[in-house]
Amino acid sequence: MPVSAYRLVLAATLLVLCAEIARAQTPAAPRGKHDSITVTTISFPGAKNVSVDDLRRPLFTRASPCRLPFLIPLCKLSGSQIIVDRRRTTSAALADDLDKLRIYYWQRGFREAQIDTVLTPGKRGVAVAFTIVEGEPTRVGSVTVTQHAPVLSDKELSDLIELHQGEPLNLIALDSTLAHLRAVIWNKGYGDVRIDTSVPRPDASRIVPVRFDIDPRWITRVGRVEFEGNASLSDATLRRGVRLQPGTLYTRDAILESQKRLFQSPAIARAVVITPAAGDSVKTITVEVTETKPRHIATTIGFNTIEFGQAALEVRHNNLGSGRWLSLNVAAGNLLAEQLNGNAFFQRALPKDITGDPQGFLNPTYQATATLTQPWIAGARTSVALSAFAGRRALANVVIDEDFGATLGLVHELSPRTPLGINYRIESTRVQGSAVYFCAGYGICDAATRAQLTQRQRLAPIGLSGWVDRADDLENPTRGYTGVADAEFASSATGSNFTHSRIAADASVYRAVGTRKIVAGEEQTPKVFALHGRAGFVKPDGVLHPRSRFYAGGMQSVRGFAENELGPTLLQVRRASLLAVGCTDATISSGSCDPTAVPGDQLFTRPIGGSSVIEANAEIRVPLLKALGGVLFVDGAYVGTSGIASPARGKGAITPGAGFRYRSPLGVLRMDFGLRPVGAQNYPVVVAVDDGNGLDRIVTLSREKSYSPIDPSPGTLHSIARRIVVHFAMGQAF
Repeated sequence: MPVSAYRLVLAATLLVLCAEIARAQTPAAPRGKHDSITVTTISFPGAKNVSVDDLRRPLFTRASPCRLPFLIPLCKLSGSQIIVDRRRTTSAALADDLDKLRIYYWQRGFREAQIDTVLTPGKRGVAVAFTIVEGEPTRVGSVTVTQHAPVLSDKELSDLIELHQGEPLNLIALDSTLAHLRAVIWNKGYGDVRIDTSVPRPDASRIVPVRFDIDPRWITRVGRVEFEGNASLSDATLRRGVRLQPGTLYTRDAILESQKRLFQSPAIARAVVITPAAGDSVKTITVEVTETKPRHIATTIGFNTIEFGQAALEVRHNNLGSGRWLSLNVAAGNLLAEQLNGNAFFQRALPKDITGDPQGFLNPTYQATATLTQPWIAGARTSVALSAFAGRRALANVVIDEDFGATLGLVHELSPRTPLGINYRIESTRVQGSAVYFCAGYGICDAATRAQLTQRQRLAPIGLSGWVDRADDLENPTRGYTGVADAEFASSATGSNFTHSRIAADASVYRAVGTRKIVAGEEQTPKVFALHGRAGFVKPDGVLHPRSRFYAGGMQSVRGFAENELGPTLLQVRRASLLAVGCTDATISSGSCDPTAVPGDQLFTRPIGGSSVIEANAEIRVPLLKALGGVLFVDGAYVGTSGIASPARGKGAITPGAGFRYRSPLGVLRMDFGLRPVGAQNYPVVVAVDDGNGLDRIVTLSREKSYSPIDPSPGTLHSIARRIVVHFAMGQAF
């Protein structure tokens, strides 16, 4: 290359480098107030005495999250908008966010808090840090309460006032205290109570005395009750549905319960009690309602691997007069079962060695219910419902259960969340199952009695039940208690072919351990100690139907076992397995065959339930991360067989375990790992043989079999894995 060409290339290179250097040294154009800024992360260095989650909520500025949790590793490598939900902000929005944070701190007593923003540019955007210097808080001095009349006791005042001497002056707690005081006094009949507060400006000591002045004034009562917005529902009907009646005390609870009662009717989409102005001891109440369309229809179609195709239909007439409504629900399963049976990922409902469907396990199943409900009988707290039902259920290759009948139920709430109900149910049922099913489920092992049970039978129990709920949260309680008790009786007097007396009770208690804490700017919810107990007993006269028996084990019982697996159990063995270990048809028929040598993987457990149960569960729920919690638990139960004919005996066990709880937007997601007890137990062994007339006869072998679900051992790790029972569900165990 000529020298002139080299000089030309060198000059061009120097020119480009000089341009880049000049560009780098040129100051960046100032960012406008409304120029977009991509935000990668948000942090709050210096936040020690408040919850970081609470700080994030009011802000416009948001971090750019990964779109799905399992994509987090990819989000670390790539900032593609396909996997990262990019969030943007502006300088003006950041200024507004600073004001929001200053107000947040000021309301919580930190009136000298200093907050600023630090923006750190990165490859994918800007990391935003709200740097915080909290400073010394303004604290509560003395708390004084003056009552013009002794409406509240000292204990009530202590429970209601959330401000305490020496704590930061939290205006949110002050407002909450005022709301609680007003609600409690209002519920005592003082609807026009006046509460004044005195919070002077802080001095150099940053100590502020707080004073409450309570003037209950006069007792308030309900005068007229008027309704607006109703077209189909008459005033007389709606008046029966509210707790606000002329002459009764005008209370907050009566207003809330009235709205709740009206919402029980699907004909009402909205119900609001307009609070009358203060100044008159007799109140004129106005209730605004918005009605729904008179008819509602919904359908669903789907499938699963157990019941093949499924379809459901819901039809409801919302207003049949006097507040009544009629609902019809129909669901069908086992659709296309003959075509899908055993194909692809669908289960096989019949063994491979059976041709056709002689017992109808592949026929469609269904459940239909029609319910007529009459609310607000003789008051807002009483309702009655009449239902007619019919159904056909099938458990693959085990049993087919058909029934139809009716129920009549009446429910009366003694007080909010304390209902008492009485229910009568009469149904005609027919059960088609194997000989082993009747021997295990009914304790009936002879062919003659079994044939009688396959005919239609009547079940007609009458029941009484009561329930109380005093827990602080329906989904995730931290304190309080719940309880339910029910009694049931069936005999020829009630129209039943089966006679029994049954009683059961269930209760849970919750207690928070520790107090609310802020750790590294994160709010830590308190630990919760939860106890649960269940007990029941049934006394039969003759054969006890399986629906009336007690079972234990499962995700809401003893979690070291699968559903209904703990308790009296039989082992079913095939005739071929007994012949393979040296038994003969003669020893099998006589019951003298020894099943000891039969491998455990050729035996099938059949839980049969019992006549009594006692169960206890204890949990300690511990917060781990923001929405994640851990649980340690111990479960135990015993299911007895006293008073019923059964080849099995009562069984019990205690199982420890651990699990996780995740508070998702849909509710609490739960995963529990229960540890099954070690060691084999002796169980009765039954086998089905031909009785010579083409019918099965059940033989209970005279010698029991020592059986463990982890035998034969597949190795140490596999044995441990077999002992762990995993439960995944939504909601707490109790």
